[in-house]
Amino acid sequence: MSVLIGVCAILGILCIGYYGVITIYAGIGTAFAWFWICAGIGFVILSFIIKYMIHNEIRIPHFWRSFFTGSILVGLLVLIVLEGILIYHSTKEADPKADYLIVLGAQVKGTTVSKILRKRLDTAVDYLADNPLTQVIVSGGQGNGEAISEAEAMKAYLLSKGIKEDRILKEDKSTNTNENIRFSKKLMKKENPYVVIVTNGFHVFRATSIAKKQGLSKVQGLAAPSDRILLINYYLREAVGVLKDKIVGNI
Repeated sequence: MSVLIGVCAILGILCIGYYGVITIYAGIGTAFAWFWICAGIGFVILSFIIKYMIHNEIRIPHFWRSFFTGSILVGLLVLIVLEGILIYHSTKEADPKADYLIVLGAQVKGTTVSKILRKRLDTAVDYLADNPLTQVIVSGGQGNGEAISEAEAMKAYLLSKGIKEDRILKEDKSTNTNENIRFSKKLMKKENPYVVIVTNGFHVFRATSIAKKQGLSKVQGLAAPSDRILLINYYLREAVGVLKDKIVGNI
């Protein structure tokens, strides 16, 4: 039990430390950062509870010990399987000659694309350069703190990189991945098009799964690089996103 106390304490310190790294690096409002501080505090409190129970010789009934242990093991197994799926899909390459390339939006700071969105756009530019007949759909509405829609900022960025305006289609109403795909489909004129979705590696599986659920049978993902410091946060958040979309029927 003393080992368990030490493990909980170490996990708590690591989670709190990672929260500090995230907030210093990317800001206190970084999506899902709250999880790490909550988990860290939870582990520290748990270590004190276990220590208190040992000191006072408090024993948990066998049924509840088995239930909690089983729940934790099942949860870990589900998480490991999900993360394996996400990582596998993040490494797959997209075939050339797509009819449409959908670039999924991300945060815009005023009128400037964020680092994560710029990586998606640079990946799209490379694909478009190699596939001159592919049209690109920039997809993303206007959120809090954004002076213009994500789609408008993305279009301006692509134009600055030499992509011709007549190749760019703009979808500027969506607020999530499900809407990104649904609204982008309305801009497609070709029947049964081959579509490539550009997003960061951790998000490829969910984005393509949503697209298939919405009837895009010929769809592949194209992974843009992700920020290494935030990678753990991204992948854990994405696993939660996959579970949520599965529950509500988006995938």
